[in-house]
Amino acid sequence: MQAISVQSAHGNYDIQVGDALLQSVGAVIAQKIPKARVAVLVVDQAIELTWAREVAASLQAAGLRVVTHVVHASEDNKSIAQVEKVWRLLLAERVQRSDVLCAMGGGIVGDMAAFAASTYMRGIATVMIPTTLLAMVDAAIGGKTAVNLPLSSDPLDAGHSKNLSTNLSTNLAKNMAGTICAPAWVASDVRTLTTLSTREFRCGLAECVKHALLVDASMLAWLETHREGLRAMDPARLVELVHRSASVKAAIVSRDEREQGERAHLNLGHTFAHAIESLLHDQVHHGEAVSIGLVAMAAASQAAGWWPDADKFQLSKRLTDLGLPVRMPAKVDREQLKNAMKLDKKGQSGAVRLVLLKGLGRPGVLDAASEQVINAGLDAIGS
Repeated sequence: MQAISVQSAHGNYDIQVGDALLQSVGAVIAQKIPKARVAVLVVDQAIELTWAREVAASLQAAGLRVVTHVVHASEDNKSIAQVEKVWRLLLAERVQRSDVLCAMGGGIVGDMAAFAASTYMRGIATVMIPTTLLAMVDAAIGGKTAVNLPLSSDPLDAGHSKNLSTNLSTNLAKNMAGTICAPAWVASDVRTLTTLSTREFRCGLAECVKHALLVDASMLAWLETHREGLRAMDPARLVELVHRSASVKAAIVSRDEREQGERAHLNLGHTFAHAIESLLHDQVHHGEAVSIGLVAMAAASQAAGWWPDADKFQLSKRLTDLGLPVRMPAKVDREQLKNAMKLDKKGQSGAVRLVLLKGLGRPGVLDAASEQVINAGLDAIGS
């Protein structure tokens, strides 16, 4: 078992990474949150009958009354409507500020459940129990909570929606409502990765690649060297993978929790990715969109003159070798993609803000990307 410490203005917390952690969740919560009497377990439907039962038994063994709320994980369900269901459950079960909500599943469930916890009674303790690779190395770390909002086609917003095209009315603006509220604890048990589909596991590898690009080539070389061990779900390799990648994000958010500077670098490739995901969320998973977005980022970095020899790094080949997509899976109107990029919450005054690379381990922010730079990125992914 390996531990990572995260510094937060809301209270420091630990990330524990290991094999067979779930049976001790209740005992750790009883120690960290001694006044808790109720544990609300918000859980992804996919693990309701497997890993969630193990956690529920552990919570009960620690003397906590367990209330389970099952969520079907989808971008459409990462919504205020779903948050309201959690709020109503907390109220009906007389959950107090001294109690705890455990968010168990991938990033969708974690983001939505943590948002509900951070806003109920102005905040109750949250324990993150990520069960996907993507959540272990990214979504469960840093205290960000969020839900999506529908892109509006309301007549009151007619002037704005006209520019977006009415075809966007059923699509989503990613993570547009949220809070920053540090969890009490993060427990990453790599056993849960063994029941993921190949597709879901690879989605997490995209975020690992992103973290490697932010640091240096050695981490990416490690991924390539241990690719077979990871595919075989070797516990030691999985623990090392999660620890290495989570440590990158933990260090950055400890230095810049509220994204005043360096934390923005974690959005590498994500302005492209969120636009792709918002328009194709029924076809593209988040990690797949990140992989495609990283390819667009590399091309944009080259077009901006920041990373002139980006081609030599062969990022597309490296991602393909890990089983990740590097081009758009379906045709999307380029103007729709650009408009979705302008709606990214990190943009300023309608300009597209991109996190680019000047080389491996040398990220920076381009505050107002030119049409040429954006188009170079979109050209690279077949849009």
